[in-house]
Amino acid sequence: MDESEALSHRASHARSCALLVAQKLGIKREAVIERIARKTGVDLHEPQSTTELLIALTELESMRLG
Repeated sequence: MDESEALSHRASHARSCALLVAQKLGIKREAVIERIARKTGVDLHEPQSTTELLIALTELESMRLG
């Protein structure tokens, strides 16, 4: 969440987190990314703001803790 990094770079890290969650849940990363998009309206492939990224990460954490 280092705001000195470009949003696209931070989004890449969030997608890596999505991969870890997917592995824990036994599903594909893209399924996690799609679920986040459905629940939050945030596309982790192209988040539009830091706020969107935080919303997506909060949902990822929720999924991880399940």
